Amino acid sequence: MNIIQALHDSMWRGVFHITGGGASLLSELLAVAGASRTLLDASIPYADRALTDLLGTPTEQAASQATARALSMAAYRRAVDFGGSDHFGFGCTASLVTDRKKRGQTRAHWAIQTASATQDFYLELDATRTRDAQETALREALIASLGVVLLGSKHTGLQGNICKATPHWQPLLGSYPYRWCSGQSDGSLILPGSFNPVHEGHYQMLQVAEEITGKIGDFELTLRNSDKPDLDYLSVQERLAKITDRNVWLTNQANFSAKAELFPGATFVIGADTMVRIGELRFYEENPAKLAAAVSRLATLDVSFLVLGRVVGNRFISLDDIKLPTPLRALCRGVPESVYRNDISSTRIRAKRELNRPNSQK
Repeated sequence: MNIIQALHDSMWRGVFHITGGGASLLSELLAVAGASRTLLDASIPYADRALTDLLGTPTEQAASQATARALSMAAYRRAVDFGGSDHFGFGCTASLVTDRKKRGQTRAHWAIQTASATQDFYLELDATRTRDAQETALREALIASLGVVLLGSKHTGLQGNICKATPHWQPLLGSYPYRWCSGQSDGSLILPGSFNPVHEGHYQMLQVAEEITGKIGDFELTLRNSDKPDLDYLSVQERLAKITDRNVWLTNQANFSAKAELFPGATFVIGADTMVRIGELRFYEENPAKLAAAVSRLATLDVSFLVLGRVVGNRFISLDDIKLPTPLRALCRGVPESVYRNDISSTRIRAKRELNRPNSQK
């Protein structure tokens, strides 16, 4: 029995997001009887705008490991929305030969997400071959990877990484509010962030907060984001590996009203740019009553914010420069520039890293 037929005969049900090469996989899946048991939905977000609309933010590099993982997680979340069980998400982005001159190696990145694991793959493709030949090679590799991840098949020729989530991590992809800490902590002083990557500024922020409050602080990394796909297990594992001397809370709550339910009485250490977003109506469906209710709940849960200045554009802004609803401002304490200022940016670090990366890895 071939892999596709075995997949259709299994309990797995998934969604596919494929951009660039690899779309012929969908035809192969549909050509085998029983596809409706496996394929819940599929999309080909080929244009940049389509990819941005799907992921909620522009990609820093379309044909990349990060984009493939984000596509697989977006696909997984959509699969879960259909109900049932045994879901998977498949995301693929590829740069194949075309009628335009390309920079770097023709290549493909893809990932498969399940409730218990994230697995990604990478394939370099011979740029001297025709596009049809590249597409065939890629399609065969994609099918083989479905067998490896979902059916337990053996295939030694695939390159990639895997993170199998522990039972303590798996609820993070669920809908029920959940938190897990890498160490012992009371969760009373929290610095939320994506830590992509963690840098000196994060540590300085937490150190300043500890000096001001007298509490021991921890980082908090959420797998859920208001306008982006959930963070996958491999990305979480990689970011945690870079944070060796601080406890990290993992959560599945995107907004601070929800975070407050997980950390009642906590002080959240945030930058002024984040504080601006907490007070923006767009995160409350443009409804002032919902914003007021969220702020009231924060106050009821005795949550407070320690707000440190940040560079936004070419300007350094502090709490004093922000317009906030009066009840929300009452929960805030500003830290003056003379006490803390660090202009390091994770976004700039990633941009510099991309510039210095060999073309074959971009």
